[in-house]
Amino acid sequence: MRVLLSAVALVCLVPACAHEAPVGTYTRDADTPWLDTPAMSTGLDRRDLDRMFTTLASDLVGSPFYARAGQTTPAPTIAIAPLANETSEHIDLQLDALQSKIETTLVNHGAFEVVSRERQQELVHEIRNQQQDIFAAGEAVRYGGLVGARYVAVGKVYDAAERTLDMRRVQYMAFLQVIEVETGLVRWQGETDVTKAYVAGR
Repeated sequence: MRVLLSAVALVCLVPACAHEAPVGTYTRDADTPWLDTPAMSTGLDRRDLDRMFTTLASDLVGSPFYARAGQTTPAPTIAIAPLANETSEHIDLQLDALQSKIETTLVNHGAFEVVSRERQQELVHEIRNQQQDIFAAGEAVRYGGLVGARYVAVGKVYDAAERTLDMRRVQYMAFLQVIEVETGLVRWQGETDVTKAYVAGR
């Protein structure tokens, strides 16, 4: 009997008797339709970016300013400055993606000639090193003038983050405006918001 118990104890020392971690698998959105639906963090995911983009782009494209630009010959030039992250979250890459989506829309609609991002890169680094605020009208005018644009689109994203014992909520507020370089006047401005949260299980 003692030998049998020893054998059982020995067998139970192997990993099979330990708590096994669940076995995962790889998948893609085409095979798993719900894959992009759940929120995985309080950061911005693709669904959030699509929602913010849809609001801003539809407001811009449907504005009187955009209609006038579409009737101008030749098409006016516009530069899209990087969106400033004024939040407590690490969302810089997501804002780069949002900027690219806005840029793609302006390029494909044809109402504007869009200044390439590569042409703006060196100037962006210079302004950031000087800790200047591109969103400020005066700086945006200088920025647009240096890249040879008639208009410059600038934007910021803010957040209001709050926490309780069982919940953390982040409210994102994005603002985008188009400034005329020659006059410094804001010709269009739009805003949108998204809320994300972590709610502890009960």
